[in-house]
Parts: sequence; C-alpha cells; structure tokens
Amino acid sequence: MLNTHFKYMCYPSVVLAGKETEVTVFPRDISRIFRKEWKYEFCVLDLQGDQLDYYDAPPQDHDYCIENGCLKFKHQFLEEGEYQIRLKVNGGVEERFSLYALKEDLYSLRPLKGDLHTHTYYSDGSDGVAMTPADYREQGYDFVSITDHNRMFTSREAAKLYENIGIGLNIIPGEEVHTPGSIVHIVHVGGKTSVCEKYIENTEKYKKEVEELEKEYTHIPEQYRSRVAMARWACDKIHEAGGIAIFAHPFWCPARYNISEEFRNILFSENLFDAFELMGGIGTMNNNFQLALWQEECRKGNKISVVGSTDSHNHDMLSTTFGRRFTVVFAKDNTTESVLKAIKSGMSVAGELPLKDETDVRFYGDLRLVMFAHFLY
Repeated sequence: MLNTHFKYMCYPSVVLAGKETEVTVFPRDISRIFRKEWKYEFCVLDLQGDQLDYYDAPPQDHDYCIENGCLKFKHQFLEEGEYQIRLKVNGGVEERFSLYALKEDLYSLRPLKGDLHTHTYYSDGSDGVAMTPADYREQGYDFVSITDHNRMFTSREAAKLYENIGIGLNIIPGEEVHTPGSIVHIVHVGGKTSVCEKYIENTEKYKKEVEELEKEYTHIPEQYRSRVAMARWACDKIHEAGGIAIFAHPFWCPARYNISEEFRNILFSENLFDAFELMGGIGTMNNNFQLALWQEECRKGNKISVVGSTDSHNHDMLSTTFGRRFTVVFAKDNTTESVLKAIKSGMSVAGELPLKDETDVRFYGDLRLVMFAHFLY
C-alpha cells in the first residue's frame, strides 16, 4: 500500500478488529521526530462510528508515550473499518492519517492484484509471451492469465519461460473460449487442460454433446436453446478441467452489442458462470452499462462474483487499458488454487484507473471489500 501522508506513517497499518494493539507512529524525517518536552493532542477516530453533530471535535485525550523519537499508543479497535489518527503538535495544524481494522476472516487473507484476460501475438495481440508477463509485473500485478483466443498453450509457454525466474508473478493458465456456432465469449482461467482443444480436435463430438444438453432447455425460447447449450457445454468443460468460467464483455459492440438483452437475461438466470467481467477493455460507457447490469442482477438475487480485466492486445499505456483495469482478490496466498477459490467465493473486486488520472482509482463489488481496497490503494 502507498503511504499518503508526507510527515508520518504508522505500523501496523492493518490491525485485527476486537483486539488491543500497540501502534507506533514513525516520523518520515528526522525533523519531525516526537519529543517528550513537546505537547501533543492526539485521538483515534472510528470513521464509521456514531456521532450526533459532525461539527463537534473529538476529544484529543488518548494515552500515548514517546519512545526513541516515535509516538506509541495502545487501542482496542472494536469494529472493522478505517480509523483516523488525528494529531496536533504544540497546538499547530491537525494532521490526519489512517490505519484499518479487519475481522479475522479478512485479516488472514492477502490482497493480490491481477488481470485475467489478455492476449499475445499468438492470437490477435501484438506482444509476445515473454514480454507480456514482464510488463504486467512491472505494473505491480501479482498474477496474470494469458487468454488467447481458442488456445491455451501460450499461457503454458509463458509460465514455463519464467518457472525458474523469481519475478513474483503467478502466471495462471487460460484461454478465451469461442465454441463453434456461438458469439458468447467465455474466459477460461486456471484449468489444467484446454477446453478449446476439445471442440477444435473433435468438432463432431462437441456438436453431439451440445445437442444432448439442448434437450434440457425446453423452458427457454427456441431461438436461444442451442446457444445456451453451447455456453453450458463450455462452462461444464471448464469446471471439469478445474478452472473458472468468466462471462466477458456482453456490451462489446462490433456491430451491435455482443449479447442481446433477452439472451443476457437468460444466461444469467441459468447461473452458468463463476464470475462476471465487470470492468473490461471496451470503453467507459460500456463498462458503465456492465456495472448497471451487475447491479440489476444483484437486485434479482443473483450476486455473481466480479473481476476487472484489460482484455489487452498490446501494452501501450497511452492508447489502451493496459494497466488500468484489474482484479483485486483477497486470497490465502498467491497460488492459482487460492486465487480461483477467492473469486468463486466472492472475495474479489473489479478496479479501474481512468486514463490520464493516476490517483482516481475506482473499485466495484462488495462494499466491505471495496472500502478496504481503497484504503490499500
């Protein structure tokens, strides 16, 4: 996380809720060390706590001690959320900086930043399998999945190139699935085998299996039955491979929106996917549409997990969304198994960083996770 206060920083910055914790406030420069002979007004404020009048200043009477040029205090952070430290030195201007308290379930997890939808020159991208992971790591990503169209071997090749090089990046196998006869784009992440190879190498078997699945969809309009069966086939095969199925960019607009309104509603109602690509590389307006769609689905009771992805086809940060769309997962560790588990269980948020604005980050998803992600960023 980025320390945003120019004078002070505190450790720990993330604490366990419900437990008394000793916190040390460090000066960021020798000119700002804490001195026992100076007067300090100091308090710890729960930003989500109750108050009667927002003009009332909180009492500056918290206990503390000065030790080795640092200010130390003990506090029991009763509730989860952001706590603001407010400090005056010799009656001067009030300084404000924060730490965050988490309940045990979230405190025990690691926040990880990643991209689950990107392409190389092996499909329709312009960058190679060696350059792509390196560029993502340079932008601070912890994991990435190369998801070339109709092929998984490129993601495996990228992982092999870096398997003995400790760059701290988890390169997750992936592919973008385009089942024959369907325009639904499904991103397959994390499976041990390719789904695309199944319909490429044995198209007739694929068609027969889809025909069998189609018999289960007499409850939906006839014009959509085969297409729903194709999506179901892809998701089933992804799950058999041990991966997750991500519903990608329904508002992508090559001629008209990729997926019609009626078809979108049917796909969501069938609960085929593990996650929805809430933020993608399709432009601000269409991402806004996807956000509204996800909110509507939540109101219907279909709270599908969300991810953010670049759908990057090159790494030019001035002209694409590379580095400006991402997923933050809260996982046990940076392994493929933990990342997939976190997404499936709803422990992920979608993030975006608007072009030409390096600070106005936005997160979407569960409020609890969004608030913590903003604090970390």
